[in-house]
Amino acid sequence: MTSVSAVEKRRLLSETPFFTAFSPAQCDALAARLTERSYEDGDTIFLRGDESTSLMIVVSGRVALRLTSPQGREILLAILEPGEIFGEMSLLDGRGRSADVVAFGPCRLLSLERRDMLPVLQASPEACIRLLELLSTRLRRTSDQLEGVALMALPSRLARLLLTLSEAHGSRGKDREMLVPLDLSQRDLGQLIGASREKVNLQLGRWSADGLLRREDGAMVICDTDALADIADAGAS
Repeated sequence: MTSVSAVEKRRLLSETPFFTAFSPAQCDALAARLTERSYEDGDTIFLRGDESTSLMIVVSGRVALRLTSPQGREILLAILEPGEIFGEMSLLDGRGRSADVVAFGPCRLLSLERRDMLPVLQASPEACIRLLELLSTRLRRTSDQLEGVALMALPSRLARLLLTLSEAHGSRGKDREMLVPLDLSQRDLGQLIGASREKVNLQLGRWSADGLLRREDGAMVICDTDALADIADAGAS
């Protein structure tokens, strides 16, 4: 895998939404401090509680944020795509990591240490506000996820997840169908909503039989988004 050049690091920063709040001179200074890291599928990037103070940027591939109980149960908090950042909490407070992060397929990351980032944040109120917006967005997403696990029946949680994926990655098909490229396993879907693979499989099978969705060439086709939205809004099914 070819190393990321200095020019490429600068370009990647300019295309990462968070770093658009910084001036060109600040981005140049930060780009010079970036450290490249590569991981293979399933590699542990860090574990909850690990001491670390770096902010990380996904350059290519994806990473999964998850929590694991002492009994081995897992919940998948998020899957981050290229251009997204993580580790911002430890960057700000210097404390241990708040979740496990693993490579979701081969990935390449850029790392920026707290000692290099804090002086720039202190000089840029706009960047601080952007970081607060990022933290608020993630807190809202986690709150929604916990609300679903605690208060919603599985069909509503799964319907809401599929609709969220369709908004982020879907495209329109024929007759108002929505095509969602889906390389997540049923186990992955289950971990995102706090359910077992078996229960997810059973519910997807029911919806397929009812004509709400189908599999097609590696994609999930939502045949009736309105019906799925009604299930998501119902809170029970």
